Amino acid sequence: MSHSGLNFFGQPPSNRAAIHEEIFNIAYYGNGFNHNELYNMPVPLRKFYAQQLIKAKEVEKKTYQDINKVKRFQKS
Repeated sequence: MSHSGLNFFGQPPSNRAAIHEEIFNIAYYGNGFNHNELYNMPVPLRKFYAQQLIKAKEVEKKTYQDINKVKRFQKS
């Protein structure tokens, strides 16, 4: 550990779980990256992909909600 208290990608040890959760989420839900690629990816680029994944999942959620509204309306 360095004297600054930072040792994991320049982050305090308390951020380690959040960093690994982000890596897991992109690898699991993103269907295109593996853990090693994400782990070694520059942080700004990984953050970009995390935000893109969030946006894509929000659009997907809205699409499913809209489809379900139409289905419920058709059943009435």
